[in-house]
Amino acid sequence: MATPCFFAGPPPHRALPSRALAPAPGQSRAPSRAPCHAPVVAASAAVAVATAGRGRRRGVTRRVGMIVYIPTEVDGDSCSPPWKNDVIDGISEEVLEGLEAQGGLADAVINMGQRKVRGCSKGAKQVATLGPASCEEEMLERLFLCGVDTFRLNFSHGDHEEKTELIRKIRALEAKYRHPIAILADMQGPKQRCGKFADPDGVELKKGQKFRFDLKPDLGDETRVQLPHPEILNALKPQSKLLLDDGNIQMEILQQGYLEANKSMAMQTSNQDPPDGNPFVDCKVTVAGRLKANKGVNTPDVILPMSPITEKDKEDIEFACKAQVDWIAMSFVQTADDMGELRRRVNGHGFNEIKLLAKIEKPSAVDDLENILEESDGVMVARGDLGVEMPAEEVPFVQKRIIRAANEQGKPVIVATQMLESMIKNPTPTRAECSDIANAILDGCDCVMLSGESAVGEYPTKAVTIQRRVIEATQANQVSMPPVPETLKLKDDGKDDGTDEVLKAAASLAKACKACTIVVFTATGRTAQLLAQKRPGMPILAVCKCLEVARRVSLLHGVYGTSDRGAQDLATRVEKEGSYKVRFSEAVDIA
Repeated sequence: MATPCFFAGPPPHRALPSRALAPAPGQSRAPSRAPCHAPVVAASAAVAVATAGRGRRRGVTRRVGMIVYIPTEVDGDSCSPPWKNDVIDGISEEVLEGLEAQGGLADAVINMGQRKVRGCSKGAKQVATLGPASCEEEMLERLFLCGVDTFRLNFSHGDHEEKTELIRKIRALEAKYRHPIAILADMQGPKQRCGKFADPDGVELKKGQKFRFDLKPDLGDETRVQLPHPEILNALKPQSKLLLDDGNIQMEILQQGYLEANKSMAMQTSNQDPPDGNPFVDCKVTVAGRLKANKGVNTPDVILPMSPITEKDKEDIEFACKAQVDWIAMSFVQTADDMGELRRRVNGHGFNEIKLLAKIEKPSAVDDLENILEESDGVMVARGDLGVEMPAEEVPFVQKRIIRAANEQGKPVIVATQMLESMIKNPTPTRAECSDIANAILDGCDCVMLSGESAVGEYPTKAVTIQRRVIEATQANQVSMPPVPETLKLKDDGKDDGTDEVLKAAASLAKACKACTIVVFTATGRTAQLLAQKRPGMPILAVCKCLEVARRVSLLHGVYGTSDRGAQDLATRVEKEGSYKVRFSEAVDIA
């Protein structure tokens, strides 16, 4: 079901409250008796414009200016019941005072009745990684109030017991404020590492010297070390590059060979398949440095014949599915086939509705970007490893290309890594870091992410606040929104339902009448997602049939989801009574 409705009027002094759908205690949910000129189905497939005066809620007349029908969304997954408590606790004075004492870090705080709640005013959203610095309940609450929309669980660290407790705390925080919060489970992926050395301090490699990687488990020395990944040794060819220790050491492959009866045998041609046995590669050091045990190995110009889903990832994916996270991110994606494999695995566990995000951090993924986007629900510009595997000066332009491609397909895109790196140790950012965040937003990203800044940094709440303030300043100073494609490249499902054209017109109409917000009734989140890509310039309130959907739209630019008892009751009535028996005015009352 998909009904965007646009409430015209002067923009509010502050933005929408995070619980904009909640009735005040004791307030009736009865439909308005104000006249409604058309029995529009509020929870069905209609797009309508409604204008309201400044009078009190009851007795306000509404005028339906336009009604356009679009196909109803297919129902999503089964719904969790709405939050048990019908009243928001509100921000406690103790928490608020603590944030104020640090310089007014909290996001827009507005009053609803006698309660203080977090407002929703940002376009670009914020993702924060949890870790030792941010795992306590009080800190989680502070991060949320400072602006976090999605919490990232990094499965490269910690165990399932720790992740279970973090998920419990996030869901408790969500219920306290009745504000949907998304959880992003980030898989570790196949991180290749070299073996150990006889010297605990490793070896000093000099420019021009030869060095060998092989499968022998013996401790390494100045001439060789183990690389316990035969798929890499078999795939490397002469002139291929190897990057070690995040690119601090670089090598070029001279030849590929194999050991036979303890003798080194070189491949005769670059196209020769390695025989069964112990492969090795001989390299020349092109960038010198000290190589220590277990340092990472990157292969920027080789597509490895291996799945990015390791045995550890398989266990983590199953855990994440059963824990009902909202998004699963896959690391070191090489081609669209990798995302297809991830989707089959998630679907195999019976969780078809979990959204999948591809981390673009390898040149091969950039080359196959269009196909990866089609197989994914969103992408992340993972600039850490991406900056290792390609020249650093190219990363800004690859970032723009990825964001543009995601915008064209109507998929959310996160920009990540080193956004406020200096704030891991310092209480203030560099000016270059602030420019980086602003430029990512000007490029058109949906989210910006913090990693070490919130996971292990000394100033997690300040980092979130600085990031939020840059987002707000960027929005306030924008002459125009980032260019958005005239027509989204929607995946061809054999249907031309005209949704994109309708939403384009709806976004233009909302801008023209200076609506303070757009309200979308949605079953799957699809309409809210497509509307968000139009960048209408005002918050989009997604009234969702399911709480799960309300959580997932938390990654979308300017979209704030909710799914309270009123919204779920309305959806149930539409299903039972039929669309045309539910009046548009009832949906307006709920919104």
